[in-house]
Amino acid sequence: MSDEQREPASAAQPAAAARKPRPQRGAMESLLRIIHGLEVAGIAFGALAAWGVSRDWPQPLAFGVVGVLLVATMSPQRHAWGWIVSLVMQLAVAALAFVEPVWGIVALVFIILWIYCFVKARGIERRRRAAGLDPRGAPGAP
Repeated sequence: MSDEQREPASAAQPAAAARKPRPQRGAMESLLRIIHGLEVAGIAFGALAAWGVSRDWPQPLAFGVVGVLLVATMSPQRHAWGWIVSLVMQLAVAALAFVEPVWGIVALVFIILWIYCFVKARGIERRRRAAGLDPRGAPGAP
């Protein structure tokens, strides 16, 4: 092998070494991202059901817009204020009950699940802080 063929591999190594490691996700970020993912899946099926019942575009379009917003708001979950963005999205999920009334029951289940995960995540992070551990660290990691 010539030196020219080896150079790209050696040039890639400093780039990989310069890359910052991804910070650990805290319990809040992890659990709220899971809820958003479940809601996106539920909204996809809700949009299909709304299309099947109405055959009119505004209903599935509303579901699609909220689904895209849920995916877009997964990224801010890493910030301390990310839960507020997630809370606003829960209001958007609940507002879909005005488009499709049966969705109100599904939205209620998702919102109860969101509240449960929010409370559990706060508790986990509070216990990790009290134990002198990084609240955003992996379970069992110092």
